Amino acid sequence: MLDLPEQFLTLQTPRLILRKMGLEDAEDIFAYASDPQTTAYTLWDYHRSIDDTYDYLHNFVWEIYRSGKGMCWGIVEKESNQLIGSCSLHLTPSHRRAEMGYVLGREYWGQGLMTEASKAAIAFGFHMMFLLRIQAFCVVENVGSARVLEKSGMLFEGILHNYVFTKNRSWDVKMYAVTQPQNIFL
Repeated sequence: MLDLPEQFLTLQTPRLILRKMGLEDAEDIFAYASDPQTTAYTLWDYHRSIDDTYDYLHNFVWEIYRSGKGMCWGIVEKESNQLIGSCSLHLTPSHRRAEMGYVLGREYWGQGLMTEASKAAIAFGFHMMFLLRIQAFCVVENVGSARVLEKSGMLFEGILHNYVFTKNRSWDVKMYAVTQPQNIFL
């Protein structure tokens, strides 16, 4: 089992702070999570009410915190001090592997912010969690997300057909990954 730090570690990049999310972030989360265009390719449906956001915090984000099965950071833009998205690593400890997921408010797309956050999460995964592999997938049609993964240093590994079923349909996805050399932590 990978040992996660006892204290939740906050990460900083030139333009962002990646930190633990709390109830005080619900309005900011709802602002991007209630946009059907922002959530078009997420595994979850857009939030129809603030109650959906509270459920997301209680049943998804805080479950990750409680279980120790990963990290889920709120992405805060330093300039505005507003939470604009999230980035997470979901662990498979026995294989020293994690799957990265993320979402970013639509008004922040195309500025390199998600790439900046992803690179910080990847560095954390390799240097603090001693992972050997970090992978992520995106729906084939989601060109922007594929670009983020490539700019984050991940390599395209192939298309997985009918890999996820969500929002009443099956999706083909592109799988990306970045790995550490096998003997780096031995």
